Amino acid sequence: MNARIMTPDTPKQPSQGRLLRLVMIFAVSLVTVSALSLLSVGLIASKEADDQAAATELRLFNNALKDRQGLMARDLLLMARWDDSVKGIAIDFDEDFIRDDFMSTLWWDSGHERTFVVAPGGKVVASSREDRIDFTPRQLADTEDLAIIARRAVDTHMRYRIPIDGGYGQRVVKSTDIGEISVFGFAFVDGGPAIVSAMAIVPDEEEVAMPEGPPHILISAKAIDRELVRDLNTQLAFRDLAFSDDVDGKVKVVSASGRAIGSFSWSGARPGSHIWDIVVPIVLVLSLLLVLAGGFVMRHISRLSSLLAESESRIRHLALHDPLSGLANRLNFDQQLARAAADAKRRPFAAIACDLDRFKAVNDTHGHAAGDTVIRTVADRLRHTVGDQGLVGRIGGDEFVILVTAFSDRHRLMLLATQIMAAVGEPIALDGGAVVDVGVSLGITVSPDCGTLPTEIMAAADRALYASKAGGRGRALFATEVTAASDAESDAA
Repeated sequence: MNARIMTPDTPKQPSQGRLLRLVMIFAVSLVTVSALSLLSVGLIASKEADDQAAATELRLFNNALKDRQGLMARDLLLMARWDDSVKGIAIDFDEDFIRDDFMSTLWWDSGHERTFVVAPGGKVVASSREDRIDFTPRQLADTEDLAIIARRAVDTHMRYRIPIDGGYGQRVVKSTDIGEISVFGFAFVDGGPAIVSAMAIVPDEEEVAMPEGPPHILISAKAIDRELVRDLNTQLAFRDLAFSDDVDGKVKVVSASGRAIGSFSWSGARPGSHIWDIVVPIVLVLSLLLVLAGGFVMRHISRLSSLLAESESRIRHLALHDPLSGLANRLNFDQQLARAAADAKRRPFAAIACDLDRFKAVNDTHGHAAGDTVIRTVADRLRHTVGDQGLVGRIGGDEFVILVTAFSDRHRLMLLATQIMAAVGEPIALDGGAVVDVGVSLGITVSPDCGTLPTEIMAAADRALYASKAGGRGRALFATEVTAASDAESDAA
């Protein structure tokens, strides 16, 4: 029977008592920490709910502001996209048309209290405050908010500008896409913050055409005051919605020139506070369940740890042994060989490579099941013959290897080889009643005489095995004999 040899790569397994203590510590820690963990979950959920509510409110506010800007743009479109507007403003500046039909309509029909007409070059050529019209020209500074918004409106128009008979027009867009041809922003108007919408004045039925060059721009401004805030909150129903010059509110307002002009603020919803009404009872119930579960686990931990130890032992065995023969597999044998090779100078050892003779005939004649029976029988005989003198392994097919650690002298190795050949050569009874016999050829190498590296040792054993089979099978040859023979042939040549 093979002696049990620990491999250098085999980890030390915890004892059953140690495992039991670890599990007990884990169970107690779990019960202790669980309440804090659940409370942390409640805190995180509460914060997440508040954050989600804040994000939703912000999204609703931005949508309401966008709707307001879109409404302003749709009102402007009625006057800005009109052949008469092009004729009375861009082609032949007609103050009567602008006063009676253009700006008055924006005030009386749509309620636009502050409007501007900006000519190419950034000059305000007409403006209105409610129903009062002013035709005093005023050149806008390049850094003024209205000048910047006007330039943006020109750039937006140029992307949609199209040639028509006699000049230029603008491609039509759907009402839902009005944001593509209009510009929105914030500006200082008359010394106070305002929401602004602007677009180019273009023809609609293309009976007239815009001249070469930039278009005139129509701008409407609505002061950000209590009335605007009230209108926005009609849609939102936020608590304490207000606008102030404090820029640290929830929605910061920045003018077209980049200047902070104030912010919108409101008292946000706090749904997270209601989560605690749900979390606290859950924490108590789950903590109780964990205590009960911990007691149940501790009652059965001893049995479970025993099963675990048994399972680990079985897995380690399967990882290091050939499933058919029960012998050491290649991994196990290589580990033992490496360990022996590392100490070869102090403790010489031998390796024997084995290959069955006539095994293929058994497989071909009686089938693979019979071949498996032969492998198992040979494995038992090798294990019994070698005993505690070394380790027997199967590395594939009908190939076996033996690591002899008890001795390394030639006499006892040859005696062991003779015993192996005799044991393997005994008849083998198959399940169906048939009797077969196989032989074995052996290649023997001794370390450190034939090398100290595992690869060198097994290469020498394989060479001796091949020479044994080539010389008639059923024989045992030492690697030194094969080497000597090769050297003699070289000298003769």
